[in-house]
Amino acid sequence: MSNNSSGGTVKVAVVGAGGIARSVHLPSLSEMEDVQLVAICDLIPERAKEQAAKWGIPKTYTLMREMFANEDIDAVFCLVEPGSMFHVASLAIEHGYHAFLEKPPGITSYQADSLARKADASGKTVMVAFNRRFIPVVRKTKEMVKSLTDKVIQVEGCFFKFGDAAFDKGSLPSFVSDTIHSVDLMRYLCDGNDAVKAAMVVNRFDSVVDNAWNGICVFDNGATGIIKANYRVGGRVHQFQMHGVGVSAFIDLGMGAQMDVSSRILTHSGAISYSLAATGAAKEESVILDGRELAGSNDFHKFYGYYFEDRHFIDCVKSGETPETTIQDARLSVHLVEKFLANQL
Repeated sequence: MSNNSSGGTVKVAVVGAGGIARSVHLPSLSEMEDVQLVAICDLIPERAKEQAAKWGIPKTYTLMREMFANEDIDAVFCLVEPGSMFHVASLAIEHGYHAFLEKPPGITSYQADSLARKADASGKTVMVAFNRRFIPVVRKTKEMVKSLTDKVIQVEGCFFKFGDAAFDKGSLPSFVSDTIHSVDLMRYLCDGNDAVKAAMVVNRFDSVVDNAWNGICVFDNGATGIIKANYRVGGRVHQFQMHGVGVSAFIDLGMGAQMDVSSRILTHSGAISYSLAATGAAKEESVILDGRELAGSNDFHKFYGYYFEDRHFIDCVKSGETPETTIQDARLSVHLVEKFLANQL
């Protein structure tokens, strides 16, 4: 294993050649001059060979242990399904590699906590891929809101879809596997570490499994978080609201096939106006941010944050700095998911 704490090239191995690897992570890593893709592993040999040929990866494997035994590796990208993540990530950490984990970091908080302990013992960088935090328009919106208010008091997130709410081949509820994106981003925008209270209404619509969740929580800093998810509605809607005294932000991360990725920041000044009809419009101003413009790209893997989370991980491996989305932090999002599900109204 190379020592790159002072910079240089990071030698990366990839476990998993499925959709998330093909569509966003391999395109991102291939654009980085300081990343060398040394090997890719997948249980389906043809998938690994296809991606190796496409991205110029010299070696393919079907067995992780064989890859780890034969390759000079600095970091492993664990891009497997949730049910397999714990074992793949554990093996990478135990071999002394820095590890990048797709979400969720385990299917239970017990698994996430265990991975955090393994990361602590290893001293290696272990980061979880909550890419919404790295979307340029999200980061810029949060920065602007925080510059206008002393405290964020309320955040609301939604993730609506039309589809099956049983993920990972039916082994995992979508709230645990998919909606956790919204739960984690809600935590990030609230600046809350952990929720001290949480409750949720759970429903089933046109399904034999739960597929609708509406929850509210209070974070340790006093901010209120609201989460809404429904997998039996008109289509994909992924939006967030962020509020402080005198300032509000509305973040759009896509509606249906439209991936506009934008936000509007609204600020109030002057006299209070409660009614457009009675007193007219209040003195308010708004700013619109364009996500593609902020990312400097029309490529999905860039304006939707994947490139920037991968870049952040590689930079942290090289510098020894702590990533924003460590396994130690990410496990709190898993705990919050479970807290919601344990306190149903």
